Amino acid sequence: MQCPNCKKENDPENSYCIFCGSVLKTPDVEPTPETVPGDKDVTPGEAQALREEIGRLGKLVALMQERLVILERVQGISAPQRESRPAPPAVTPVKEAIPPPEPAKVTPAVTPPPPKPRTPTAIEREWEQILGGSWLARIGVLAIIIGVGFFLKYAFDQNWLGPTARVIMGAVAGLAMLGGGHYWRKKYPTFAQAISGGGIALLYLSVFAAYSIFGLIGFFPAVALLLLISVGSALLALRYDSMALAILSIVGAFLAPFVLSVSTGGASGTGGTVETDQSFWLLVYVMVVDLGVLWLSTFRNWRWFTLLALFGSLIVFGVWYNRFGDDVSLLTSMGSLTIIFLIFVAATTLYHVIWRRAPRDFDYILMALNATAYFSIGCALMWNELPGWVGGFSFLLALFYGGLAYAFIKKGPENITLAFFALGITLLFLTVAIPVQLKDTAWTTIAWAAQGTILMWLSLKFRMPLLRISSYIVFVVMSIRLLSFDTQLSLRDFTPFLNERFLAFIVSIAAVYLTGYLLWRERESLRPQEKTAWSVYPFFFAVANFFTIWVISFEVWDLFSERIYATTDWAARDGLRSARNLSLTAVWAVYAVILLVVGLTRGWRLVRLAALGLLVIPIVKVFIYDVFALEQVYRIIAFIGLGILLLTSAYLYQRHRKAIMGFLTKK
Repeated sequence: MQCPNCKKENDPENSYCIFCGSVLKTPDVEPTPETVPGDKDVTPGEAQALREEIGRLGKLVALMQERLVILERVQGISAPQRESRPAPPAVTPVKEAIPPPEPAKVTPAVTPPPPKPRTPTAIEREWEQILGGSWLARIGVLAIIIGVGFFLKYAFDQNWLGPTARVIMGAVAGLAMLGGGHYWRKKYPTFAQAISGGGIALLYLSVFAAYSIFGLIGFFPAVALLLLISVGSALLALRYDSMALAILSIVGAFLAPFVLSVSTGGASGTGGTVETDQSFWLLVYVMVVDLGVLWLSTFRNWRWFTLLALFGSLIVFGVWYNRFGDDVSLLTSMGSLTIIFLIFVAATTLYHVIWRRAPRDFDYILMALNATAYFSIGCALMWNELPGWVGGFSFLLALFYGGLAYAFIKKGPENITLAFFALGITLLFLTVAIPVQLKDTAWTTIAWAAQGTILMWLSLKFRMPLLRISSYIVFVVMSIRLLSFDTQLSLRDFTPFLNERFLAFIVSIAAVYLTGYLLWRERESLRPQEKTAWSVYPFFFAVANFFTIWVISFEVWDLFSERIYATTDWAARDGLRSARNLSLTAVWAVYAVILLVVGLTRGWRLVRLAALGLLVIPIVKVFIYDVFALEQVYRIIAFIGLGILLLTSAYLYQRHRKAIMGFLTKK
């Protein structure tokens, strides 16, 4: 029997369609108005409504089955697999009101086909494509370039080919590879990029050889051709949007001088003028290539391309200086290095400024590498001829990066991260310039103290924790210098409290106090680990007090030491030694009492604890050391003076005990 709704065949004895649930035949006897036996709550009208609802649900099930078939076809599931699936559960009809449909015939399950052989995963296919389709092509092109270069050199040595033929063959091969790359750019993009990069490298090699080795073209045509190749390679890399092509081009450009063995002195063998020409030409060659890098870097932030170009430029410059450095002036060496440096300053920043893109970690690394390489090589070049200007060189670099930071800020707020990074480089070079230029003087420590305070102020004002970390590092270096270098002082012309050591300490102490105050004032903006009671600004205040005690102790010690060494009376020397020891004890005890008074009057518990800890030192010193080392008079003074100070301290504690107890019990 055919269902009037879904048009599918059912068994003749079925009353309802097994596919959609529709009624297959109309009952011959009209239902009586009585309720259905067995269920007093279901009337014939309600039964009819339930039948209609079941029919509607059946249509919905049929529609869902059709959609399931479409999905299975899309996913590639075969008909036997679909038939082997269990049928959906039947809808339970109303008891006695609707006769239950007869069970549908279930098609026997079909055994699924055997599993297909394992196919490579996406990652495996990707690695296979990278190794087989990309790097094999790139390495192959590189090997061909080197092999062709060696072959042409061998052919020239054997008089098979003249200079003109070698240059023409290299240029034709390069253009042919570029044509092949353009032809296959859509069908085989990776392979096309590889051979295009090889073609550009061969063109670089041909032009370089035509001028520098064989002298077939003049200087200005060679520069024009190299510039044309650089622009062409950059345009191809932009057209294909391929960093790989750009990398192949730059590697080929920097390999050209080494493949041609430019450092051997030239083909003519005349030396002198030829070597000087090659010296100048190699620098021009590197700068022209770097200009191509600069132009391309303004449109694409290909970091590895820029990194390889920077390394290639520095390597070629190093080879050039090793071969020709003794024959050229310092101005030529520093001038060429400066031009390379400025090109890469622009290459690592212009993209972010023009397109307003935030730099990432690799971009910062490139900027730092360029600055570090320039400073290191520049100092090495100047060390023999102008050693006194090394500090000035660092200071000029600090001014340059400071101006760069200012320019970034003026350009727009989106360049604020670049500006702060340039400012960090400025402070670094300024830190290096101070000890190099000022030598071993107190002004070095003073400059570092001022720098640490300025860094802290900038970090708090602009919410930059990185600058705060830099400030901590500067203060650590300053502290090491204070304790290691500035503490030692000659006693020949010693004047207490009017000397270079006291100047360095007093300014450094003021800087540390000011920094601690800034941290205390902006303590809510600090990170959680910087807000604890025993870190950051309390630590700065503790360090400032330590430096104060340190410098006063050494001033008092050296005051008596200078007099001890100046006299030849042994009795007087003993008296001065006792006075020196007593003065040191007095300094520590008096300073501790002063701290205790401040802590009591201001309610600062940490200050009181520090004062008590410091007070322990003179007490132990008097009872263990001074009692034996001092003369009788000084021993009496030491004990009586210490007793008075201790009684005074105890009185102050008793007087302020309520405030102290209230502070201790306050939650």
